[in-house]
Parts: sequence; structure tokens; C-alpha cells
Amino acid sequence: MDNKKMKLAAIVIIYYPDIKDLQKNIFRYIDDIDKLLIWDNSPSDSQTYRIALDGYEDKVEVLTTGKNEFIAYPLNQAVKWCMENNFTHLLSMDQDSLFDVGEFKLYKNRVHKNLGNKNVIFGVNPNNKFRKQNDFLPVNWFITSGSIYDVNIINKLGGFREDYKIDCVDNEICYRTNLNGYRTVVDTKCHLNQIFGNHKKTIFGFTTLGYSPFRTYSILCNHILLWKQYPQQIEKELKKEIVKEYFIYRFVKILLSENRKIDKSMALFYGFVDGIRGVRKNRFC
Repeated sequence: MDNKKMKLAAIVIIYYPDIKDLQKNIFRYIDDIDKLLIWDNSPSDSQTYRIALDGYEDKVEVLTTGKNEFIAYPLNQAVKWCMENNFTHLLSMDQDSLFDVGEFKLYKNRVHKNLGNKNVIFGVNPNNKFRKQNDFLPVNWFITSGSIYDVNIINKLGGFREDYKIDCVDNEICYRTNLNGYRTVVDTKCHLNQIFGNHKKTIFGFTTLGYSPFRTYSILCNHILLWKQYPQQIEKELKKEIVKEYFIYRFVKILLSENRKIDKSMALFYGFVDGIRGVRKNRFC
């Protein structure tokens, strides 16, 4: 593929954002993209989020359905928008993800140089998870935020799994991409500051993310669905994490240190049962 033909849009999905932080995060990459789609998941009866991006008004388009559509649906709408407007690639960003100064420009340039060779999804190095190396690192999966997608191939593969809504959307699209003979690769040199959940230290010495019943259900159910669908692709470490962190330890933490103990315990129960049955339901929404 001719590198000069790459046309890059970005989508940032927001939900009750801190406006100042969001502006700061956007300014770290907006100069190096061709269009920014801001998808607002905040319900229409909440406050309207006016994000001042002076000088970039023509580069920004705000999209919403007036309700929380989570992650997969907005990503599919962004892919559709890219296809209709002749954009070749899509950058996906969380509202609280932050590139270091000048980091995104370097990342984009390295992606340019590595187009082709069946590279379809490019990822970054969140919180320096991966050891840095010169070449792009092929991996089974990585997080959605900071990823650049070849929209034509993603569309060909059927897009993102909307029934997953939010959790494991990143794992699933990467596994499916690899199974279809394409590659998912990480630029280990590109560091992204990423916040995973709302960590809180408890009086017992451990930390808890304090997820809602909906997310408690979603995390366990989706990971089990993922395990059943991609038994060969899912890593041994993630299998252990599903059993230990997302079920056993999560249950203990709920009982010892979190509120809404009954709701969250029921969410774990139904997450396990529905996951084993292979059918996710609209519970705890």
C-alpha cells in the first residue's frame, strides 16, 4: 500500500468527561489526524459537553444517539463513517488516554512505514507494558485505545462485536483478525498513559476497581465467551486471570470492601452462568 494514501480519522468516545483533561488529551494528537469524531455516550438528559478546540472546529464532528452505546457500536459507526468518506484508517482513543508530547506524530510515522505485510491493527505500549524494541511486535491482542485500524479490512471482517458492548471488544477483534491471516502489531516505542478503572486502596491492603454490577457481569461473562470462542488464541495467563481475578478474587473483594454486595454477587453468578451457556443477556443495565 502506498503510504501517501493513508487518510486517518480518529474517534474519542466520551462519557461524563473531565473537560480540561479531555482537551489536553485531544491536543496531543489532533494535529496529526485528518478528522476527529467525538462520540458522546453521555445520556441526552445530562449536561451538554462543549469541548473548546479553538482553531480545529472544521476538523471535529460530534456524534451521539443520546444514550450510552458503550464502545463497540460507536467504533462500528466510525468505521462506517470512514468508509463513506474515503478514510483508510481509524485511530481509537479513550477520553482519559494521554500520549506524551510529540509521541503520536512519531507513532503515526512508524505506522506509515509499516503498512502492508498484512498489518491491519497497530497498537501502542500502555504504561510501558511491553519491552521496547526497534521493530513492531506481533501480539495476540492489545487495548483499543491508541490503536490504528485498517477500516477496509475491519469492515470486511464484520466490524466489532456489538453484543460484547464494552469488555473484551479489543481482545475479540484482534483474535478474529489474526485468525483470518492478518496481523496485529504493537509499536513498543510509543508510550501511552492509560488509566484502567478506578483503583481504590482498601483497609485490608488490597486494591479494588469498584466496578458496577453491570461491569462486574460484563467482564466475567465476556471473558468466558471469549475463552469458549477462541480457546487456542487466548493466552494461558489470561485464562488464569479470568478464574482468579475476575471470579474468585472479585467475589472476595466484593464481600470485604465494596458496596452493593448482593447486586454485584448476583452479577458474578449470572456472568458465570451466561458465559458458560454461551449467551450474554442484557442484565444490570
